[in-house]
Amino acid sequence: MNLSRLSAALVAAACLQLSSASAQDVASQTRDFVQQVALSTGDDDGLARWDERLCVGATGLSATDAQVLVDRISARAQAVGLRAGSPGCRANVMVIYSQDSDAVTRQIVDQRRDLLGFYSEDGRITAGREAMEEFANVPRPVRWWHISTTGVGSLRPDAARTRQSSGRVAAQAASTTGGANVTAADTGSAQDLQGADAVRTNGSRTRPSSTTARNELSYVLIVVDARRVANVPASAWMDYVAFNALAQIDPTARTGNFPTILNLFSQTESAPTQLTAWDIAYLEGLYRARGETSNRQIASIARRMADQVPAPQ
Repeated sequence: MNLSRLSAALVAAACLQLSSASAQDVASQTRDFVQQVALSTGDDDGLARWDERLCVGATGLSATDAQVLVDRISARAQAVGLRAGSPGCRANVMVIYSQDSDAVTRQIVDQRRDLLGFYSEDGRITAGREAMEEFANVPRPVRWWHISTTGVGSLRPDAARTRQSSGRVAAQAASTTGGANVTAADTGSAQDLQGADAVRTNGSRTRPSSTTARNELSYVLIVVDARRVANVPASAWMDYVAFNALAQIDPTARTGNFPTILNLFSQTESAPTQLTAWDIAYLEGLYRARGETSNRQIASIARRMADQVPAPQ
């Protein structure tokens, strides 16, 4: 072998080693990312995700802004294969835009625990009492609460109640897509939800006999603090909300080393303005993950992500 061919072979071998090392690095990073952000309520339950039509409601926003939010969440849901509810559907994702989310979340926990699935029967899965208190007491720009269930049937707002049982426009927004009649003056409060339906049992929830565990999202409540998102582009905080509407994310996740919308409120420079490639890959992986346990699903998501995303810069 002449010198030039030897040099080319050495360069090729070096490039192959670098490529292999880079792939291993990305695989390690995606695994760390998924382990950080995925909130598992138990290995036997799997990771929570939607398995039905998504219907978004909003209160505290103008009708125009509420529709923008609904459309954005619905578009993100459709991108992972979910169906968006038609106008007038009963909301299973409720977003409250409030001038004082600290007071609102405290009031919800104290006065409307039925909205958090607290009084539901067996089969309901939430993050637990400690997380509920954190939802109420830890100030954040955006807070979220997920309710899911295993087996047949679901937990959702009781369909037997009317959409306007309180007679308030915000209550209608809590029960219909688009927040159609919400005015800018309606600033969002727990009282706005006094006519909203409680989360109740709907059908049998015994664990199915199939070998695949199920953990299906049934209801998500998200509270946005208007003051804390005031200087953030609406497209950015709405995507942040969408991400948490579609996946049960650990609010204590440390994501500073990863390119994700979850850094929106912690990065002062180069903060993301929309879902990143990592976020999109995570959601796609979540909704395509196979496996009976959350540990297996986490591994599946991480592998899918490693094949799709660039390494963090």
